[in-house]
Amino acid sequence: MSRTSSHLKRAAWLFLALLFLFPMVWMVLSSFKSSNVEIFGQPFSPPHHISFANYQKAIRQGRMGSYFINSLWVTGLSAAAVVCFGAWAGFALGKARFPLRKAWLALFFIGMVLPVQSYFIPLTGLALGVHDSLWALILPYTAQNLPVAILLFSAYFDSLPVELEEAAKLDGVRTARFYFSILLPAAKPAVATIGVITCLNTWNEFLMAMLFIIDPGMKTLPVGMIAFEQSHNTDYPALLAGLSLISVPTLLVYAIFNKQVIRGVIAGAVK
Repeated sequence: MSRTSSHLKRAAWLFLALLFLFPMVWMVLSSFKSSNVEIFGQPFSPPHHISFANYQKAIRQGRMGSYFINSLWVTGLSAAAVVCFGAWAGFALGKARFPLRKAWLALFFIGMVLPVQSYFIPLTGLALGVHDSLWALILPYTAQNLPVAILLFSAYFDSLPVELEEAAKLDGVRTARFYFSILLPAAKPAVATIGVITCLNTWNEFLMAMLFIIDPGMKTLPVGMIAFEQSHNTDYPALLAGLSLISVPTLLVYAIFNKQVIRGVIAGAVK
């Protein structure tokens, strides 16, 4: 009976996995179809022949190459800033004991639960001389992802044994060296978790990128997809090819770091 139930559970998980993978597989296969007629006439059939013409159209006519580079800069710099500042603040809140520490943690928790739409108007008025540049996205993306990073890092550092800090003090290790040489290497799962979460959030973000960037040369990939959307005629094969180019990097990042992400979330939730 136990073997039967185990097989049934595996079959159920496999079915769910296939169910979630099906839209992605359909999108990639449809991106190789030749026209809208083939997509709407035979939506679930494989393409008649494999051609990369839609991907060439997406890269050349849709300027996907330029948008891809912009998204890389925005995502990379935002993730690096969130990891650096989040780890520093998490170290202070997780290891140090000072007045109003819990109040600071509660403040960052409030920043995490606030809806994104609640601070669009203040951000629009606060240009800071970076309007219509990549910094107009990097700064709000960093601020948006920092509360989660700080709370996770503080929980992770707080869960580490106190003996590490006591042994470092006995050896005369200063706070900066203790942080960079001992704590930060031990926090690799948390670093991977925050890095992957920030990359996924910033890579796929659409609303702020559409509101804060007007210059076509500064747009990111999600906003660049609008170029394929026309009022009377949409090139769906090229659109699906562009969406495939957006989705594949995020899937690769998560596939590579999924174990570290799970370890970081579990370790940060110990205390």
